[in-house]
Amino acid sequence: MSEFDFQTKTRVAYGIGRSKQIGEDVKALSGGTHAVLVTDPGLVKVGVADEIASALRGQGVEVTIFSDVQSDPSSVSIDEAASVIRESNTRCVIGLGGGSAMDVAKLAALVAGANHPTEHYALMANPFEPKQIKTIMIPTTSGTGAEVTSTVVFSNREKRKVWGWDYDLAPDLALLDPTLTVALPPHLTAATGLDALIHALEAVAGKRGNAIIQAVGLQAIRMISGSLMQVIENPQNLEARGQLSIGSMFGGMAIEQGGTGIAHCMGHALGTLARIHHGRAVAISLYHAYEWNIEGNEAIHAEIARAMGAVHTTSTSVEDQAHAGAQFYRKLVEDSGMLLSLAADGLTLSNVDRLAETAASTENAPMRNNNCRYAADEDLNRLAKLILQ
Repeated sequence: MSEFDFQTKTRVAYGIGRSKQIGEDVKALSGGTHAVLVTDPGLVKVGVADEIASALRGQGVEVTIFSDVQSDPSSVSIDEAASVIRESNTRCVIGLGGGSAMDVAKLAALVAGANHPTEHYALMANPFEPKQIKTIMIPTTSGTGAEVTSTVVFSNREKRKVWGWDYDLAPDLALLDPTLTVALPPHLTAATGLDALIHALEAVAGKRGNAIIQAVGLQAIRMISGSLMQVIENPQNLEARGQLSIGSMFGGMAIEQGGTGIAHCMGHALGTLARIHHGRAVAISLYHAYEWNIEGNEAIHAEIARAMGAVHTTSTSVEDQAHAGAQFYRKLVEDSGMLLSLAADGLTLSNVDRLAETAASTENAPMRNNNCRYAADEDLNRLAKLILQ
């Protein structure tokens, strides 16, 4: 067994309606009575942001709302949020939404501690100042696991997806309330749920996998595989949504320690080329890479297949079990309604070289190197052709 170091920072609280206690959480955690709520325009439009703001005000906490957050956030948006945080002199930042809103909240809370712009910290070219502001994350999707991770993803001014990571980026508190995910449209439920499943799968199979990563990762796979289609078919099923929420959080814990792999390498490249929704991009990428991943890694993929529920007898060979997992995953993607073709997004076989080159870029190297099977340049090119066919 290889050596490992496993540590978690974020306290997790789960419950139906748990988000209604947010005001008391802010006061207990920060000792203050003001918070900046970072969210997105969609949640403002449907009233979810107002629900959280009302809960805060009803418990004696003033709130400033920042909602200029788009899917795949930019450094410009993070700089704007950091400015609002500085001006408010707040002691607590709340991220409400999917991975984009939570990433903006997490990173802006640290950027606000100095006068440097967000891009000063891209790929950790420079360290952050010590964390001074408490952070609370409330996910409204079951996907990124950003509520428990110390990594953020954003686009720089050149539209390239880059990273920031630091132990202080890990939130102080994550509130999981499945009622807040009910309004998510089925196509986004599918995309975010598949992203969560891929987090767990890539962390378990990846080069940094260990016993603890497998413990949380395989449980995430069980919970997500068993609940995703239930939620898509019956959005009001709070029991299944709770399973999906906790599974997504476990997936976040798994990648916090184990990282991701080729699906995220190719998926981030798709995001750079055409701003494809992250969950859809990684789901499509693994749809075409799963079978290729298995070669030389049959045993761990057999274990993943058993966790998925794809294998109903262990009397078959390890190789057959592993490939049953690939078939289960591909069927799950298809049954979820995921649009696999990228033609309508402006990507065709003419973009193969650009996609492969972007996947091979410096910012995507950690995912490429951590994958269970190393992708040489010719492998990236072949996978790019499959994705864009």
